[in-house]
Amino acid sequence: MKYRGGKDEEEINYIEVKWSLERIIKQIKEQKKEIEIKAGFNREEKFVFIKGNFVDFSRMVLNLVNNGIESVEGEKADIKINYEVKGEEVEIRVKDNGKGMPKEMAEKLMKGEKVGTSKKSGHGLGMEQVKSVLKAIKGQIRIESKENVGTEIILTFPKAEKPRWFVEKIEIKKGEEVVIVDDEELMHEVWKVKLKEYEKEIKIKFFTQGKEALKYLKSLERKDKVFLIADYELKEDINGIDVIEEAGMKERHILVTGEEISRIKDFSRKSEYLKMFHKDLLEEIPFVRV
Repeated sequence: MKYRGGKDEEEINYIEVKWSLERIIKQIKEQKKEIEIKAGFNREEKFVFIKGNFVDFSRMVLNLVNNGIESVEGEKADIKINYEVKGEEVEIRVKDNGKGMPKEMAEKLMKGEKVGTSKKSGHGLGMEQVKSVLKAIKGQIRIESKENVGTEIILTFPKAEKPRWFVEKIEIKKGEEVVIVDDEELMHEVWKVKLKEYEKEIKIKFFTQGKEALKYLKSLERKDKVFLIADYELKEDINGIDVIEEAGMKERHILVTGEEISRIKDFSRKSEYLKMFHKDLLEEIPFVRV
């Protein structure tokens, strides 16, 4: 994720922990249907961020899960993933029901030392990548293991402040108009459900094409009475950022994306005013009357 800080441009990737882990778990379930994998997330601890590269982070967690699966012999693999905020740190735990490992091996792995491994123990596999990612994002690893019982990997990261582009709530006023631009008709239905309790208080207008929405927005005299919700990816030669910018909706908009946010190429050029969240977080983003 690029943004301007002072005179220099620097790149910082933000990982929303709950959303990221849910995506990883979904991926594992799709690929390995025979695996029992459970998430233990505190619903109150949402919108928690750490700094790091999402792709590397995902690969790291997948490595740990695969290690756990490899360590299970003759039984159904049972993997548990959870996270918890402890003060200024975020703790992520990956627990398996495998064969465990000797204390000496766990200590060597925590120190970053190379160890010989086998399919039975599993946990030496992929640890070089895990160590590399932890070093890059200032994470720590702790291993708790009992032979013939299982292993729990505890990853600890510094908690990051929420990025300035992330929106935790959407504020609307009675009598306002909400314009929604999304080329997926299904998302229109999702928004209708989300806005149902406000339908008598606000006007809601839907567009599937960015150019049509842009034409409409430019025709309005009172843009201060309009709130724009635009999808980033549109099936035409403009995107949601273009609609927001060209319509002059700098102060009254939310950008919604189904893409990995760090891949949005336009972001660095316009990040000084973009406010956004990911589609997968839509259920958890509340509307608030002001």
